[in-house]
Amino acid sequence: MSAQHRLGEHAWLDAYAAPTVTPGGGSASAVAAALGCALLAMTARIGVLRAEPDAAERLDRLAGEADRLRVALVEQERTDAGVYERMVATVRAARATEGDPGAARAAEAARADATDVPLATAELATDGLALAAELAGMGLARTASDQLVAAHLLRAGLEGGLSTVAFNLRRMALGPIRDDLATRAGRLEEARQAAAALLDRLAVMVQEP
Repeated sequence: MSAQHRLGEHAWLDAYAAPTVTPGGGSASAVAAALGCALLAMTARIGVLRAEPDAAERLDRLAGEADRLRVALVEQERTDAGVYERMVATVRAARATEGDPGAARAAEAARADATDVPLATAELATDGLALAAELAGMGLARTASDQLVAAHLLRAGLEGGLSTVAFNLRRMALGPIRDDLATRAGRLEEARQAAAALLDRLAVMVQEP
């Protein structure tokens, strides 16, 4: 393994181990899903090498879509840390100026932003799981274990994002913004079930001779 690929030499991981609130679970969920998409792209490109023209075109498309999702998820890692820091600052300001309606509104808006971002991460992870399901149907047995790992990582992105959303929703005031966020999160329940089924399917592929 080349030096640049040794996990311990990636300094960005130190930020996750530091005694600070960011980057935290929301950002980590985005990283997990981004890694899953990277593995999907790798698997698709390996499949292209031995595929017939029609299948190769499909695999090339899947790789490109996985790349697009990976870029978006990497951006989510950065965005999540930023919105959480702003939420902490505005909530503290609202507490320091209790009774100021402007400060209270700013804090509630910051809570909404800090909930929307991990929810978007979960939605992107769901898109990645859909790609993983399509890829799993193409019979690429050589990379079945990589596909399974990718699905696990994407599921972690989905579940991690939703966990952060659930935590934040409990701290938001009742109203249409909270309702909209909760509704969006509820729509991902089917994706959670589909992810479990996909993992079972890929686990069988891994065990096949």
